[in-house]
Amino acid sequence: MPESLEVQLALVAGRLLQQAEELVAAQLGVTGAIDSYRVVPAVEVRPSAHRNVVRVVAALRGEAGLLDGVAEGERETGRRRALQGVPSSDVLASYRSGIALLRDEFLRIAREEGISADAVLLGAQRIWQVGDRCSNDFLTGHREAEFDLTRRQEQQRTTLLARLLDGAMTIDEMVTAGVGFGLAAGEDYWVLRARPAGGDSFGLVRVLERAARGQSTVLVRPYGGDVAALFSCPVTDGLADDVTAGLAGPVELSRLSGGFAEATQLLEAATRFGTRGIVDRRRMALRLAVSNQLELGKYLHSRYIEPMEGSTIGEVLLASVETYLSRRRSVPEAAAALSVHVNTLRYRLERFAELTGADLQDTETSFEVWWALQFRNCVDLQSDDG
Repeated sequence: MPESLEVQLALVAGRLLQQAEELVAAQLGVTGAIDSYRVVPAVEVRPSAHRNVVRVVAALRGEAGLLDGVAEGERETGRRRALQGVPSSDVLASYRSGIALLRDEFLRIAREEGISADAVLLGAQRIWQVGDRCSNDFLTGHREAEFDLTRRQEQQRTTLLARLLDGAMTIDEMVTAGVGFGLAAGEDYWVLRARPAGGDSFGLVRVLERAARGQSTVLVRPYGGDVAALFSCPVTDGLADDVTAGLAGPVELSRLSGGFAEATQLLEAATRFGTRGIVDRRRMALRLAVSNQLELGKYLHSRYIEPMEGSTIGEVLLASVETYLSRRRSVPEAAAALSVHVNTLRYRLERFAELTGADLQDTETSFEVWWALQFRNCVDLQSDDG
């Protein structure tokens, strides 16, 4: 590199250093015009603006080694701006505006001093190299802080939701801890517990967050292999076909743990019956009772189902009775659903009555038979408890 270029650049660098205070003030003015920087005291921006001058001067003088010591300082500045809520785009805009201001001043002095075009080109290249390197340091620190913030917020969400649903907080504690998440005493909430068939609870968290987009309160976290969620409005769709979820509500803040217990019961009952989708009390009321009343279920099963089991004709009779009950005890409708003649169905119903003593014209008896059939349909009750 011809020495004359370095001499020329050193001359301009010296002029820039003499104007350091004016250049720092000019950078503060540029940064102060960015809305998000209004929360950042000027006393915090000043050191960064001064480092910009020092870095540009060092680069023009060919003292690249001086840049090594400022990288961590810029990363720390980026971290602080993230904690202050300044977007990374504004951090980058502020820094690049400051470097552009110093570049323009370099060009002005270069013209005034009459330095060569080659020296001007070399100086401009060095200034932009400084800008690229240090902007990366800013962004690295900003991303690190954003990641830490996100991780802490996720941990706070997980802890808060678990304590809310476990009933481990007073109302005052709930409101205080949940103020940033839209929780308020006197408001109603919906509690959901969901289970993905494939076990991807983190994927289901994202699905539920998208389904609840726009709500004032959304807390969704993995919970004991499932996903627990708290919403300000019920979520009724948007789930995949392989997801089962229990939904309870509306409940007040003080009753969240009870609502979660209900959602858990609904989920377990739906799982036992092989039901998919979102289920609530209205959809699962009687089946929830079947799932919970094990002794009654076993008694009715022994009375109406066991005499039929073990034979082909017994399975046919049970299927016919179940269809008949599901079709409002209408023989024509049930026969059509089974694709048999009405007389064939009547014979099957009479045969069932003979073997079990069940009068299907009696409403109470019909309900007992329905209960026994539902108990039989539970995929795990009998294997676990019978």
